Amino acid sequence: MADEFKGDFARSYFYLSTTYMNEWSCCDEAGVNGSHIKPWMEAVLRTWHKDDPVDALEIKFNDAVYDLQKNRSPFIDHPEWVGLIPDF
Repeated sequence: MADEFKGDFARSYFYLSTTYMNEWSCCDEAGVNGSHIKPWMEAVLRTWHKDDPVDALEIKFNDAVYDLQKNRSPFIDHPEWVGLIPDF
């Protein structure tokens, strides 16, 4: 995966994990179990989030999603919130 998109990908995972917390009970995979991100993968995603900050293209995408669905990713609007959540 291109480095310029790793943070975008990480924030997508954080969004899905918090939005669907305790709603997904399927899918025990290598990096996730339902909506829970496994510790090793969470560590990688946090690094990607830190190393690839939110950029203008990601903000534009978040705005476009809001126009269509009326919801936003808080981790794009407030990337500092990732540090406030101890466990995804």
